[in-house]
Amino acid sequence: MMTKTMRMMKISEPLLRRGSIEDIEEITRIENSAFGSHAYDYPSLRYMLEIANSVTVVAVLENKIVGYASVYFRKNSKISHLESIAVDPDFQGRRIGKVLLEEVEKISVEMKCTLIILETFERNIAARKLYKNSGYANELLVPDYYHTPYDGSKNAIRLSKSLQVK
Repeated sequence: MMTKTMRMMKISEPLLRRGSIEDIEEITRIENSAFGSHAYDYPSLRYMLEIANSVTVVAVLENKIVGYASVYFRKNSKISHLESIAVDPDFQGRRIGKVLLEEVEKISVEMKCTLIILETFERNIAARKLYKNSGYANELLVPDYYHTPYDGSKNAIRLSKSLQVK
């Protein structure tokens, strides 16, 4: 009698690297597919990639950019701001968002930041779950933060996380 054995395959971890202006087409594709009418436009994404006080990280899997995160820093501030994070819908559910989030936190610590903040749509339950599971707290409702409603609401939730600078 032959028995079949099944091997468990580990889902590959994405390669993380700094994003650059050369990545704008792929980042734009991800932004549009992840956020639709709520996506940043091309000039805004270009700005994120080109300004000196920000860092964009891209996640590469299967020789393709599958996600990105941009974090901003203010001069003489210990607070970083996660401006945007998005994962290609075809690659969601594979912990890529969590890996990107951890990387921007690490970069924030390297920049001597002690707090990271972000905003997300009030009704974006999946994002709020990711942030809560990653240690973000202090939810603050920000009324009418967004121009276009998401699931009927323009409100944002601002979250923050304390960072341990070494």
